[in-house]
Amino acid sequence: MLKLTDVNRVLSQPAADKTLSIYAQVDPSLFENQGRTPGWRIWLKNSLRDLKAAHEDPTVAELIARAEQFFATLRPECKAVAAFFTPGAEEVLRLQVPIVQPECHFGRPAVGPLLWLLDEYEPYVVALVDSEKVRFFVAQLGRAGLGGTRYNEVREYDFPPKYLPATGRGEGGYTQGGNNRDAFEATISDHTRRFYRQVAEQCGHLLEETGAKRILLGGIETLAHAVQALMHDTVRKAVIAVVPTPLHLSDQAVWDHLMPHALEHERAHECALVDEVVDLAKAGGRGALGIATVLGCLKNKQVELLLVPWPLAEPELQVNLPELAMAAGARIELVAGAAAERVLQEGGLAARLFYGIPEAAPAAPVKGAA
Repeated sequence: MLKLTDVNRVLSQPAADKTLSIYAQVDPSLFENQGRTPGWRIWLKNSLRDLKAAHEDPTVAELIARAEQFFATLRPECKAVAAFFTPGAEEVLRLQVPIVQPECHFGRPAVGPLLWLLDEYEPYVVALVDSEKVRFFVAQLGRAGLGGTRYNEVREYDFPPKYLPATGRGEGGYTQGGNNRDAFEATISDHTRRFYRQVAEQCGHLLEETGAKRILLGGIETLAHAVQALMHDTVRKAVIAVVPTPLHLSDQAVWDHLMPHALEHERAHECALVDEVVDLAKAGGRGALGIATVLGCLKNKQVELLLVPWPLAEPELQVNLPELAMAAGARIELVAGAAAERVLQEGGLAARLFYGIPEAAPAAPVKGAA
């Protein structure tokens, strides 16, 4: 499971200035990877050959030899591999989702694609609620992993049948009226409410444990809303949708059913951020637009949030920008779709600042000027 600590570990490797970064799409289910020689091996051979020809540094030749040795014995059981080789260390990450595109680079570690995966495949807490139990799992990096099942406490209680008098005896059912019925229904209601409250609390615990920021509630819609109503305000704000969901589906099938709602929320969230920053910049507030302006703000450590259309058209900027932002303490949001198009229209980069850019003072009048 990819984490930001993985990115930091890649950046902090010894001699990180001389890193051979390789992103390979090794998914064996892809058509191009099903031949006798998988397509990714052909791409890698050609890319390493071209890279070696472009660099006379003997370090590059040594790193390429190590990379070739590693990939020669690789038997892929994942979608993609991100490998980083330095003269004194190496870091290999096996990724469970496809990368945007294969890449081979020498210099500072190319961590941009990792940040994209972290941003695009954020963890979601999913809870499927029915009248007797709730299924929890956390979906991250395109995979669904079972997190646990909490059963409604009422299943643990034995409610013995209470028959009516002989003249009104039922077929082994519960009483149909009177104080006993009221007491029974009150007990059921109490246990059900307690169950929903436990589910609401567990959603909050899973947010903390997994680092997730969003919750999707599924199952029976009315019961999911009942859980949502009992959540603490901070947890309730993390719920992005309540979606009726068949309870018999597997975790992966549930996630496939809910994924459009997650993607819709992500794109809407990105568009709202871009609109906010553009408005701030054009109002002379805490916003900056354009590559040169934003890079200057990063240098001055003014940037709170950096909005980057991904992938960037300039290869060097794509490699260097994520590290510049992390060094400046800026949070990075990589945007796509309509949000990315808006950022490109406004100069290629956008940033929300800790403080506004001071306006240049007007020139002092020259004495004696008319």
